[in-house]
Amino acid sequence: MKKIYIIATNTGTYFSKVLRFVTREKYVHVSIALDEKFNKVYSFGRKKINWILPAGFVEEDLNKITAIFKDSISQVYELNITNKQYYNLKKIIKKDFIRESFKYKYNIRGLPMIQFNKVYQRKYHYVCSQFCGKLLSDADIYDFKKDYSLIKPKDIFNMKGLKLIYEGKTIDFIKKL
Repeated sequence: MKKIYIIATNTGTYFSKVLRFVTREKYVHVSIALDEKFNKVYSFGRKKINWILPAGFVEEDLNKITAIFKDSISQVYELNITNKQYYNLKKIIKKDFIRESFKYKYNIRGLPMIQFNKVYQRKYHYVCSQFCGKLLSDADIYDFKKDYSLIKPKDIFNMKGLKLIYEGKTIDFIKKL
């Protein structure tokens, strides 16, 4: 068995405040980590920490995030998966996303479609929850029973088998690593 980690975040940026207002959810960003030290954290978001654009596939650095967004809060979940699922996950991330990261963009047009429950796929375009959901689905870890373009952060946080291991200020979590 292997463990992966799902991170729910609220950085307090203007963009996250807009998303929180629209969704009425506390956490509007989701990332996935493949190791307990959180050295490799993947998501879709800002490519430059201080600017909303450009955005796309990113390897997040939690230390840099907390240095800029000191009041950021997070929930961290642990999920047990099989060795085969872990291998699938790593393979998909490396082959499909890291190797061709330059192709991937943030699916800004897809955001309202999620709220209106309208399937809207754009090749090489994802929001954080679509990326994490598709990744978990394609690696045979979880079946969301809906098109990946409709997956919201709360769908991921409500997955069976997730174990909440932390909730609070992101900076305090980082200090424990």
